[in-house]
Amino acid sequence: MPQPTIVLLHGQPDSSASFWGLRRALRSRVSPEVRIGVPDRPGYGANGLAATDYRGNVAWLTRWMDRFCPGPVMLVGHSWAGGVAALAAAERASTRIAGLVLLASVGPECLVRLDPVLAAPVLGELISFSTLRIGRGPIAHKAATLIGGKLDSTDLPYARSSGAAMRFRPLWRSFLTEQRALLRDLPMITAALPDIATPTRIITGDQDQVIPERTPAALQAAIAASRWVQVDGGHDLQLRQPVAVADEIAAFAAEVLNESNVLGELTGPTSAVRIR
Repeated sequence: MPQPTIVLLHGQPDSSASFWGLRRALRSRVSPEVRIGVPDRPGYGANGLAATDYRGNVAWLTRWMDRFCPGPVMLVGHSWAGGVAALAAAERASTRIAGLVLLASVGPECLVRLDPVLAAPVLGELISFSTLRIGRGPIAHKAATLIGGKLDSTDLPYARSSGAAMRFRPLWRSFLTEQRALLRDLPMITAALPDIATPTRIITGDQDQVIPERTPAALQAAIAASRWVQVDGGHDLQLRQPVAVADEIAAFAAEVLNESNVLGELTGPTSAVRIR
């Protein structure tokens, strides 16, 4: 049987670098036969493609899975990319999608007052350019400090290569493209949620300042085969709570990927997890 793969999809503006801590935590918790893929999405990191909308991301993801994932796949989508993972599962983008994890994901009623402003003509461009282009230095330093401080030394070269590639990209344009896609495509994603038959885990932080609590509740109501759990933390759970998130993902992978050889004491949720 072809090897199963857990695919971690980063949000925006982000890259695969933020997932390396979670990847290491997962690696010690799942069977050696389970592969873990951490690609850069279009517009970010070392991916040379331009940023695109949700359908463009699903098309790219389908091609990527066809090339690198010969066996069953469990998709993990963080934040903006949760919509990519959900849409891929709803559209049966790959018949190999065996499980879906929506990590602090966008979804119904996720928009806040600032979102239309960030996507607005002229004003959205000014904000994105001034924040992500002019202020790139301080942001890059803060990101490097945060990510680097959470990673094992052997993972740093991989994270740094993805982060370094971001320096030569118009990151503000990638963010603006995806922010406008979020406003335009969110109704399409919401309408597709009932079509998801894939077993789904919704993981959120109890202190998330980006995604309101009404969104995971609506995701759980719309996706029949879903369960919602909360962990201590905010929006960037893959960075700040990699162990708690890895425990949940590994236990879920043992179910959907038919893997009985899960390492560690994963008989149930950790004390930091609340089932909804």
